[in-house]
Amino acid sequence: MNFSKSFYYTVNHSKVEEYKKMLDLMKIPYIVEAPIVLLNQGANEYSFVFPNMSGRLYGMVSKLFQADAKPYPKKGT
Repeated sequence: MNFSKSFYYTVNHSKVEEYKKMLDLMKIPYIVEAPIVLLNQGANEYSFVFPNMSGRLYGMVSKLFQADAKPYPKKGT
């Protein structure tokens, strides 16, 4: 599957399964990226990464995470 990374949210590892269940029920595409273990800061933070999506779906996602998303960094930045 071609997955263009557009935006993301970070969550503590203890919340990953909860968010996965909700997103799967909502049939919203995502991938989960594990933290870089070598970095002490953010070592427990996982990223839920999403592709470009309609405004309606983005609204559902931002309501679930209760925040606006961060843009996914482009390669070379």
